[in-house]
Amino acid sequence: MNVNKLFINLADPVIFQSFGGDEFWTKVNAPAGTAVFKEGEDSQDFYYVFAGALVVDKSIKDQANTQKRIATLGQGDFFGEGALLSDKLRSATITTVADTTLLKLSRKYFEALVVKDPHAAIGILLGIVKVLNARFQETNERLVLLQHVAQLVRDSNGSTEMALKTIVRELQTVTQSGKALVLGLDAGYKAATEGLAMEELTAIQNSFQKVLPLLQGEKPAASYVDGVYLFVPVRGVSGALTAVLVTQVSSENVEKDTPIVMTVAEQLGHLL
Repeated sequence: MNVNKLFINLADPVIFQSFGGDEFWTKVNAPAGTAVFKEGEDSQDFYYVFAGALVVDKSIKDQANTQKRIATLGQGDFFGEGALLSDKLRSATITTVADTTLLKLSRKYFEALVVKDPHAAIGILLGIVKVLNARFQETNERLVLLQHVAQLVRDSNGSTEMALKTIVRELQTVTQSGKALVLGLDAGYKAATEGLAMEELTAIQNSFQKVLPLLQGEKPAASYVDGVYLFVPVRGVSGALTAVLVTQVSSENVEKDTPIVMTVAEQLGHLL
């Protein structure tokens, strides 16, 4: 689930009016390629994505000032929430990747809303807190998973079957994916979440035959999405491909789920 969808649905005209409406919010049309704001800028606007798509990039602070893509945003998402409560500079760069319509609430107008309709202002803050709390809980669950996976790998003592079953089950739960499994290079499965029907396994194995060459070769892919399945290579300590970790993903979660699936696959490399 995209936790930002827990926020107020400002795309609904009735709800929009009850939270200040046009008196306080400004509609902004931003063509694809527009930098709404850049990392390090001093600006005081909060944004709700009415329609469109954006990406969030953050500098990793190396000598080349490399930018890392950390999130994608779509209808119902929000960003810039820190501007309502603090004077901190922008922590990331937000850029549209499609023609986008935003609802902008400046700090000045938010403070005016506090005076005119404190219940609406409090509702906005509570909506933000609800989303941030869900994000924190989700992050905590993922950290616990990674810690447990590392422990299972350390304590396996050469017995991999039970460890694999536990890992794929917990990965499926944390990522909220429909299925998770580990395939050997012969497309036979080493472990899978419960309830995987034979026709589903066959569909995954057919996709696997197409994807496998992309995970091998001189410049192998670090991951590959085919339809609703994410394929991530499992490499042993020597770097050789030993298996493939497969999870079912949704389009809205693939960018968020890929890093944790890749980290789990890296741990599996010490197990297989």
